[in-house]
Amino acid sequence: MAAPDKALAASASGTVCLLGHHEAGYPRNISVRNALEAAGFQVIDVHSRTPFPWRHVILTVGYLRCYRQVRWVFVTEGGHRLTPLIKLLTFFTGRKLAFDPYLSRYNTRIEDRRLYPPKSLQAFICRWQDWSSTQAADLLFFDTQEHKDYFYRAYRLRKPYAIFPVGVDDTLFRPRASTGTQSAVTAAYPLPGFQVLFYGSFIPLQGIEWIVEAAALLQATDVRFTLVGEGQTSAEIRVKAQTLGADNIRFLPSMPMEILVGLLAAADLNLGIFGDTQKAGNVVANKIVQGAALGRPMITRDSPAVRGYFRDGESIALVPAADARALADKILDLRNDPDTRMRLGATARKVFEERFSTAALAAILKAALT
Repeated sequence: MAAPDKALAASASGTVCLLGHHEAGYPRNISVRNALEAAGFQVIDVHSRTPFPWRHVILTVGYLRCYRQVRWVFVTEGGHRLTPLIKLLTFFTGRKLAFDPYLSRYNTRIEDRRLYPPKSLQAFICRWQDWSSTQAADLLFFDTQEHKDYFYRAYRLRKPYAIFPVGVDDTLFRPRASTGTQSAVTAAYPLPGFQVLFYGSFIPLQGIEWIVEAAALLQATDVRFTLVGEGQTSAEIRVKAQTLGADNIRFLPSMPMEILVGLLAAADLNLGIFGDTQKAGNVVANKIVQGAALGRPMITRDSPAVRGYFRDGESIALVPAADARALADKILDLRNDPDTRMRLGATARKVFEERFSTAALAAILKAALT
């Protein structure tokens, strides 16, 4: 029996079960899958978006059908409720469990978005989901060192981890010259003046109110702002823009990524996040990595997480959190310095290739899972 067992172990070591109820098109999930495949792993998808609790049943059955072929089960972002169940399955079937929390439920819902009071039942549930999921995993992945430190301090974790930065689909996000598609995008959405572009889901972390205040400070210039998206703070942001008389802002609805990429590439300057919450300081936002992949000049809030990858004035422009005046001044400085904008974009692209590309992320996964 020894020979078959060894053969199974050899084949299983090159196969990973990617399991969860994740949104397949979300940048984090695209980068995980692409990096696994680039690292040489065969990926078996066990996936369901069916509502709880039937989702857990479907995923359990899917796991039991494939577990003999794998050594590692990789539970994707958002799988906090799912991970303890999968731990039971991997324990009894002798497999290893990796989990990508990506974010803390408590930090996101209670501390950052303030959806529920800290002493509420919902807050307790969020803490329980954070603790139970991270305790269950054999290996944890985090997007930044700061997120890892938050989890390990809050939940007293003592287990292996790896830092797996935010990635993007680098077949879509890449430097581009003007093309017919690009011209069609800018024809549909003209970009007059010096164009500053932000897109997001309008959550507190993004600090869009500071972008609006900066826009109001720059009304006498040719700087124009395009804000793409909608979400939790959309209504109050629009009211704030009207109250300040910031008529140099254009609001656009969410749009397909293929169109959005064209706008990001055509804008003179891309914006990151500016909120002053703890979570805002712990992340390198998707939009920063996407801008770097496109080779675009960017401004975002200063934080240890961002400084872990980018250098102020070399590959990105940093301003203090929640400071509209500093943001307006930085935009104006870059408006008047095209050479610096070009250098920031080119160096950001180099950072992307070294730290965030599929090849760089594949090396991280290969080292962690073999």
